[in-house]
Amino acid sequence: MKELSSDPQVCLRLVTILVCCEGAYSENTLRGHRNDLKHFQAWCASRELGWLPAAPQTIADFVDTQLETKAISTIKHRVDAIRFAHRMADLPSPTDNSAVYLALRRARHRRPKQSAGLTSELLGRIVAACPRTLSGLRDAALLSVGYDTLCRSYELAAMNIEHLNENCSRIRVPVAKSDPFGDGRIAYLSTATATLVNAWLSASDLHDGPLFRGLHTRKLSDRPLDTSSIRRLIKTAAKRAGLEPATVRSLSGHSMRVGGCAGHDRGRRRHHRDHARGGMKIARSPVALSRKRFGRTDARAPLGGPQIAERGLSRSAIALH
Repeated sequence: MKELSSDPQVCLRLVTILVCCEGAYSENTLRGHRNDLKHFQAWCASRELGWLPAAPQTIADFVDTQLETKAISTIKHRVDAIRFAHRMADLPSPTDNSAVYLALRRARHRRPKQSAGLTSELLGRIVAACPRTLSGLRDAALLSVGYDTLCRSYELAAMNIEHLNENCSRIRVPVAKSDPFGDGRIAYLSTATATLVNAWLSASDLHDGPLFRGLHTRKLSDRPLDTSSIRRLIKTAAKRAGLEPATVRSLSGHSMRVGGCAGHDRGRRRHHRDHARGGMKIARSPVALSRKRFGRTDARAPLGGPQIAERGLSRSAIALH
């Protein structure tokens, strides 16, 4: 039997609770709870279930469905927000029930879903579809640098023009997950990537400061792109290239790193080079990334087609820029 929909007065009381919590909780905490509760409320409304108070089985089912697309950290945040709402409404917390406990246990034991890799073939299609505008030149250069250097999105955001050498064949990566002391590392760029970076710098007339910047009404910002902007940029560029919607959805800020490992991993003999190239703490990391993405036991991922200038960008894609 389905639960009844939430009482509008209870919904109003939640808004009041959040307002009353101002000052007791940080603004970021309340914003996060509000966002998480919106997701839970919409999920319940689509199934005609009550969300405040919510039955334990409702929350357990919510956790199980979230497993399909969300990370365990996101799911736990949303359960915490549900617990918070019940506590602030002076209602018994359904999150302490065994059904919710077991659902969270299932979520913790699920193998994390690996981001789809931006292979050399996909990269070539995306770069070829980038327009010869400031944003298009920036996008092509950023994606290519991310692929060559195996950088995460926040590592790309931290790059400055001063980190490039004179002919853009090398770049210093100033920060990394495996570099807590900020020593940095040197990464090498292919000829194709160097061409794209030079085209971006020439068109933008930039000489110092952040390498990859935001654009507002076609004007360059003084600030670097943030990580969320880089994630959106990847999806927008993939959509513009006409990739399948499922492929677009599967790409993330980590896709350049995964695709770069897969594209350069031609077996165990070469993965030590990728280990140094990507700033990885253990030499088996590129192999592990390839296995997680492509399910190969021999650590060999499919390559992206004909190679040019060290990785598969077509001559036409380079000529565009």
